[in-house]
Amino acid sequence: MGQQTYSVSGMTCAACVRHVEKALKATPGVAAAAVNLATSTVTVAGSATFEAMAFQMEDAGYGLAVIEPDKPAGDDLAPARRRMLLALVLTAPMLAIMVPGLGRHLPGWVQLLLATPVVFGAGLGFFQRALRQARHGQASMDTLIALGAGIAWTFAAGEWWHGANHLSFETAAALVAFLLTGKYLEARAKTRAMDALKALLSLAPPTALRIEADGSVLEVPVSALHPGDRVRVLPGQAVPADGRVSSGLAEVDESMLTGEPLPVPKGPGEALVAGTVVHGSALELEVLAVGADTQLARMAALVAQAQGSKAPAQDLADRISAVFVPLILVLAAVTFAGWWWLGGGFAQAWRPAVTLLVIACPCALGLATPVAVMVGLGAAARQGVLVRDAAALEALGQATDLVFDKTGTLTEGRPRLRQIISCAGLPEASLLAVGASLERDSEHPIARGLRAAHAGPDLPVQAFRSHPGGGITGDVEGRAWRLGSAAFLETAFPPIEDDGIAVGLADASGLQGVFILGDRLRAEAPGVVAQLRQQGLRLHLLTGDRAAPALAMAEAAGISEVTAEVRPEAKLAHLKTLQAQGAVVCFVGDGVNDAPALAQADCGIAMGSGAGEQGTGAAMAAAPLVLLRPGLEPILAARRLARRTHRVIRQNLGWAFGYNLVLVPLAALGQLERFGGPMLAGVAMGLSSLTVVLNALRLRR
Repeated sequence: MGQQTYSVSGMTCAACVRHVEKALKATPGVAAAAVNLATSTVTVAGSATFEAMAFQMEDAGYGLAVIEPDKPAGDDLAPARRRMLLALVLTAPMLAIMVPGLGRHLPGWVQLLLATPVVFGAGLGFFQRALRQARHGQASMDTLIALGAGIAWTFAAGEWWHGANHLSFETAAALVAFLLTGKYLEARAKTRAMDALKALLSLAPPTALRIEADGSVLEVPVSALHPGDRVRVLPGQAVPADGRVSSGLAEVDESMLTGEPLPVPKGPGEALVAGTVVHGSALELEVLAVGADTQLARMAALVAQAQGSKAPAQDLADRISAVFVPLILVLAAVTFAGWWWLGGGFAQAWRPAVTLLVIACPCALGLATPVAVMVGLGAAARQGVLVRDAAALEALGQATDLVFDKTGTLTEGRPRLRQIISCAGLPEASLLAVGASLERDSEHPIARGLRAAHAGPDLPVQAFRSHPGGGITGDVEGRAWRLGSAAFLETAFPPIEDDGIAVGLADASGLQGVFILGDRLRAEAPGVVAQLRQQGLRLHLLTGDRAAPALAMAEAAGISEVTAEVRPEAKLAHLKTLQAQGAVVCFVGDGVNDAPALAQADCGIAMGSGAGEQGTGAAMAAAPLVLLRPGLEPILAARRLARRTHRVIRQNLGWAFGYNLVLVPLAALGQLERFGGPMLAGVAMGLSSLTVVLNALRLRR
């Protein structure tokens, strides 16, 4: 039984996931179907032919296509943008009358010409989906939108035909225009779902230097590699495939796996992972895994799985629509029959029934959440927080647990010089001058830390040599120096209480000094952590670093729950455990190793201030929230805004439902006829929508 992934077109909401899966499972030969709404794809297991599945999908109103390797899955945004702009441009003249001094009532025929292409052109998709759902006995917000807009337009056209002056064309057009705007923003966010996977997979180089049987080196596409091939990786290049070092000694930057900025020494027999970067010297490796079998590809799959497994936060209106629409239809039919039975006949019975349908149109209901979210997201951007997923902003406001990565998140992510220990009487400034000069041409993080601490001129260096995994050597002012680890210098360092990284400097006579370097806690971290704790959040530190520095940083920041030396898979499992216990989890990270956890969390927050560093782009793509300003303070601003946005959404929904609960019974009983009936219904709908919009605009303050 085979398994294949296809692209799906036509999905717009979480209800579509169930519709697509149901249609595919009804196809003979399909054993299982799992839809990923974020990437608009479906993975099908079974023996059914593509043609049979595509036919079944077309009958259900969706499209199925084979994914082209060089073309990302997902709907094109251009058509959605054109529909939105068409609707907004044509609706604006009809709404101008609502603003004093900007306009007057347009003639009925002009309103008809403006509203018709909005409702039945730009809004055609609402009607198509509503009809498709009705054919399968289903209902959703599309049903409410199509019903409301269609009834409003039909009533307005009938009134215009009979010479009425006050028409409800603007009600039908505005409903479609506002909701198309929300649909466009939703579609734009969905197309970014694949960015995290692209950023992860782009870490692996497109080509590799394969060593042929005769010893020659041939540059080939990575896709041409097979297990057992030998590959040469030059300094500064990324490893093309998972493998094992066959010869050479170098340092490898594995920050994409561990989050640690310091490269680790690699020699014969040690494992290499695709996407890691070699420093100092060339390595030869034996290829063990390529393509989808590499750890990098598996990490990408973890991100995809986490994104696809999270059900989008369904709007309360969507969840209720399955009951609301049939209820309104039944109530309208009962209203019509009741007034007819009372002796009014058709001429009297249709008005309260139509009034009920129009007044129950879900304009305020549909706008209640999207308008608040749109205003909230704009306010977040002004405060330095980029929000890619509105559900994550809501989750941040409701969070119970907040998990921090360490390196580059709680800390600055750059080793800095903390202390210089002179072992033989040389001044500290002289030791630093020699050490920084030796490191002049090195890209090692230790070198950057020493050079950042040295403000004076460089000393001339001769006979420089790098010893990957150990240190460096060179002659400074005619004196031979060695800089590196205690093992490389073949000596013992004096007792050091600091938990940082110790690097020794020695000459022919022995150890002259020791440099202590370490990452530094962000200055604002203790204050931010204290405020988050006061808000009732449980705080955790989850890092791939060693236990000692992790505990030290956690204590300095004020975090008591610490888990160290964990790989990306373990981070993901830790978050799943918290979620299984009922926690609403936010995760803050910055590296590629954090990408799966950022996607799995109810709210993933990426530190975006270092967007140029390796891996940060993948973390930003995987995270629904990105801190555009440096530091941790934007988390506090985002959480305050998340709480306010959630409060406004509840208020808007309360108003929208309260409006229907009060006016629908009055319409059914004919109590609105004395005030204009359907015309009053249109005015009430406009006022209801205006209320929720004005309430949402408070978030801008």
